[in-house]
Amino acid sequence: MTSPNEPKPAKKRAGRKRLPPLAPGPELQFVVATHPDDFKADDTMRNVRSHVMYKHRGEQRSPGERPKGDERSSSAVPVTRTPSPMVGSSEGFLGDPNFLVPTSSRRRSTIWDGDFYNIMSQSPQGHPLRDLAARIIQATTAEPARSPATLGQSAGYPFPSSSSLGQESLEDLKNLYISNIELSEADRAWLETVCSNRMSFLSHVSVACVYHDVAENLLEDSPLTVYAKTKLLRMIKDSLQGYTTQTDDFTILSILNLLVSEIGGSDEDIFDVHQQGLVRIIHQRGGLSNLGHGSIATFLIIVILSFTVLRGHPEPAMLHGFTPSRRQSALLEQPPPISPLYPLHGDVSGIYGSCSDGTYEIIHDMHELTQTFVARWNYVGGVYLPSSSAELASYDINMQQIYTRLLLRPSSTEDLTTDWVYESCRLAALIYCRSIVQGVPLTDSANVLHAGNPGANILGITAIQALHNALNNTDKRNYWGDMSGVFFWVCLVGGAGSWSSTQSVYGERDEGQHPAAWIRKCFALYAVRSSMAHGFEHAGAVVEGQRTMLQVQNLINLKRGIASQ
Repeated sequence: MTSPNEPKPAKKRAGRKRLPPLAPGPELQFVVATHPDDFKADDTMRNVRSHVMYKHRGEQRSPGERPKGDERSSSAVPVTRTPSPMVGSSEGFLGDPNFLVPTSSRRRSTIWDGDFYNIMSQSPQGHPLRDLAARIIQATTAEPARSPATLGQSAGYPFPSSSSLGQESLEDLKNLYISNIELSEADRAWLETVCSNRMSFLSHVSVACVYHDVAENLLEDSPLTVYAKTKLLRMIKDSLQGYTTQTDDFTILSILNLLVSEIGGSDEDIFDVHQQGLVRIIHQRGGLSNLGHGSIATFLIIVILSFTVLRGHPEPAMLHGFTPSRRQSALLEQPPPISPLYPLHGDVSGIYGSCSDGTYEIIHDMHELTQTFVARWNYVGGVYLPSSSAELASYDINMQQIYTRLLLRPSSTEDLTTDWVYESCRLAALIYCRSIVQGVPLTDSANVLHAGNPGANILGITAIQALHNALNNTDKRNYWGDMSGVFFWVCLVGGAGSWSSTQSVYGERDEGQHPAAWIRKCFALYAVRSSMAHGFEHAGAVVEGQRTMLQVQNLINLKRGIASQ
């Protein structure tokens, strides 16, 4: 018989295996759940226990004692408790743990979570779009649901009924969203496809919220926009962890819209990581031609090429050789996007009568300048026969004459009634033409001091600030109508010219950086949206214009490099 004084043997719990300790996280952490049972999940409880023990041991430890967790290199990347949308994998894009992860290096992350009703109380009220967006966000995130089908498949609508959770019907909200006059697009069929999936629907709504923030002069995302992005990021994370949804069309489309909503921000490195992750997904699908719906490849190339022009990067290899075919729309045929980058049948006469004579002359000169510059510098290795010297000299003279005519054109602000479309084209042309003739980056030409109206008494205004002001004084609702191609060109020039090499402009407190960050974000978003002004009816023309702009930027760099030798 065992003595009562003897200690009882410790009992081991069957099946329990000790896991390696978690790394210490931030001092302040939040537990976020969509259901009360989620708070008792094993991973959640383990994270809470780990956090409490780190804090408890830290309080017991003497001030001079070094925690074991701090024995790592001081240069290690800060750890964040923000859930990563990636899962470990030995191959493909899932091997990158930073893909779509908001890092602690962001001064003010636009990915944030919190109580929905608190978010609504902080957001500007009174506009139908915000009210509708809030209802859609709440409905799309009420219950996890996913359709693994591709865009080309006619899967059942994956939304729960309004009676199942007491929420509004997503089908009704979708129809209301599409019929909203502010959100309507020329290609209604495409918008129907986007909104047929819960995640891509939310991604489109988050982009709409960003544009509405800009319309209300908000540099930083409103709380409602941040909430939408956070929910979208979580849904993308879940999709990337699913075997059948890792590379499906709706995942690709949602990541694209997430990138659109972040364009113009300060985290260039993070944006690159996200875009590279998207490229790896496309490669895993076998390239653009293997995407499930014809329009998604077209949408992707237009958006990615806009990013590429704005940021001054070379065209991604996966886009090489891909040209969208002209799509016949069931709607009334829209005018082609004629511009200095895309002259229909070789000239820009198609916009004659849609603008003032002075505006048309500027566009005509910029088209001639573009063609001459490309012909002058588009050669391999810079090797020309001596007999070509006279021809090259004539090209240079012609371009200088165009620049001289442009410099002599008066500002419309001196007139009794300002023609802001003319003024926008004149200022964009000054930036564009100076870079081409002098062989300097668009950012240099955009940031020269602008000689405006002497009576305005504005000191220190740059060309890009003057262009932004002029564009804002135009009617942007229809992207200048028949002049939509010119509007797109102006936005590309302004966007590329405002893209500073300084990365941390978006979250800085320096008042001198605020105008630069605002201008950059506005031009970027205007450019992306105007590229889709008429849906996909003239997608081939838009892509041709974007590639011409990339060619011009590349040849400017070539001319600059030769001049510096």
